[in-house]
Amino acid sequence: MWAVVWDEDLRGKDIEFRTRRWAELLESANSCQLCRLLCMDIPEEWKETLSTDDTFFVKLGFRRHTLHGLVLQIEAHMGSRTYFVCATEDNVSARHIATREVVTPTDIDTCISYAFKCVEGCSNHDKCPRSAPATLPTRVLDCSDPSQPRLIISDSSMREYYVALSYVWGEDQPYRTTVENIDSYTILIDQSFIPKTIRDGIMVTHKLGLRYLWVDSFCIMQDSDDDKAQEIAKIRTYFSHAFITIIAASAERVSEGFLHERPKWNRAPILLPFRCPDGPIGTVRLYKDEVPPYEAIEERAWCLEERVLSPRCLLFCSHAVQYECPTERKNINGSPLLLEILSTQLPVTTFASDPETLDRSWHGLLLDYTGRKLTKPKDKLDAFGGIAEFFHGLWPDSRYVAGMWTHQFPEALLWISKGEPRTVYLAPSWSWAAVDGAIYSSTFIKDFDAPAITVLCSVKRCEATLKRKSNPYGEVTSGLLVLEACFMQAIWEPDPRNLWPLLYRVKEDGESYSVQDHLGYYFADTTEFWETRHEVSLVALLESNNSVYGLVLIPVQDQEVDGEKVYRRIGMFTLTPALKWSSNTSNRTIHIV
Repeated sequence: MWAVVWDEDLRGKDIEFRTRRWAELLESANSCQLCRLLCMDIPEEWKETLSTDDTFFVKLGFRRHTLHGLVLQIEAHMGSRTYFVCATEDNVSARHIATREVVTPTDIDTCISYAFKCVEGCSNHDKCPRSAPATLPTRVLDCSDPSQPRLIISDSSMREYYVALSYVWGEDQPYRTTVENIDSYTILIDQSFIPKTIRDGIMVTHKLGLRYLWVDSFCIMQDSDDDKAQEIAKIRTYFSHAFITIIAASAERVSEGFLHERPKWNRAPILLPFRCPDGPIGTVRLYKDEVPPYEAIEERAWCLEERVLSPRCLLFCSHAVQYECPTERKNINGSPLLLEILSTQLPVTTFASDPETLDRSWHGLLLDYTGRKLTKPKDKLDAFGGIAEFFHGLWPDSRYVAGMWTHQFPEALLWISKGEPRTVYLAPSWSWAAVDGAIYSSTFIKDFDAPAITVLCSVKRCEATLKRKSNPYGEVTSGLLVLEACFMQAIWEPDPRNLWPLLYRVKEDGESYSVQDHLGYYFADTTEFWETRHEVSLVALLESNNSVYGLVLIPVQDQEVDGEKVYRRIGMFTLTPALKWSSNTSNRTIHIV
């Protein structure tokens, strides 16, 4: 069947036909690769309902795809499938098929050869920084002999090219560097002490022709709070100054490694004969047009800034090896297959003059980050600190307070989340860092209501106490926000008929409220406030297109500031129309912790 389809396609025609009976198609799949592909393409739920006498309408043909070259399209009553046709470099069909299969991590020498070509091409990109020797991190692994790695204690005079490793711990590392073993590690680290992912990182560093590798578990004394604090504050510098960052994207735990064979992702497990226009018959392989797999590293919070701060990355994914720089992300051999286009990247500083572009970049990174997982919740601000420091270079006149930029107030206070109840203190309640869950930022107001925004409050004071003054972008122990704003009491009422709980006006005479007293909707920060009715306070921040947006607060028991009652945020609200806000409100100073 395959030869017929290809011959007809040379004449610019598609082939349409009814297959033989299902039973015969199954039998033919033993000898015909295309019949085998058709059988594989039928969903399992369909196969369960097929009888042996069923036939199928099938349409086969080639298309010239602007990005992927030649594609094979199969249309049938069970749906349409598109396969990208690829060839290997050493096959005769490669003269006519431009698309190559993706490079997998098993052939490290081939990976490194392509990686060098990518780095060389990167040097011609206007947006990409030039590589240069940098001051070495405090400690690095010596990879000059991969079989005998050791720890190097650097000094400020040592300027060299080095590699950084970004990976998922996923489990304990019992032989990580400590105060007790650091001296012995400067002589030799036993190979059996080093998890597979880190051993693979050492090998790639060596193959790149570089000597030094930075990896957190061996380059930070893991049982020293002081050393961890000092080194965590430097991590952003370590990754931004690395020659290249190795990203072990596919490894779910550090013992797994990333240089071994993996299940072939999205590739048909068959070779098809390909008759070249000039006569010879080669072979091609097919890839489905599908989204690439979700990688383990995309779930980890620390790994986001490690990727976006790095000038160049070599990603070892489940299905391919890829290269990323500020200009592009691609498979290292240029294959366009199974390539995810990243939406979360740092803005390029030389093109970062548009304030709205910077705001959207910040909020996009924040959304990505807050949807990821942290082993230690208290790392919430630390693990995003490198990105914050980068943006401070773009917003030098703004203050960064507990994860918030003061120049974005008051709109930045209107974030939405539906996280889990807090078990430990992470940040003041008005900061996104206070909740455990994905944050949807206030850009939604501009998206739907721009540009008519009126500010209804003023920020009188905003401050936070850093746990360590040496890390201005890291963990905080307390915070205070003082607003001058309109204030209203309301009733929060769960309603199973509505996606969001309702807010009702509080009646002075104690009468029950009715539909006419409905004020608006309440978006709770955490699930603990979703199921019970309670009285809340509303503080208006913005008005836009006849809607008022603000914070939902509750008082903090037995706590005052300057003799004033103190509140904490539990959500945000929207009131439509804005006229509902005009009565029963008063202007006052509100202290929020």
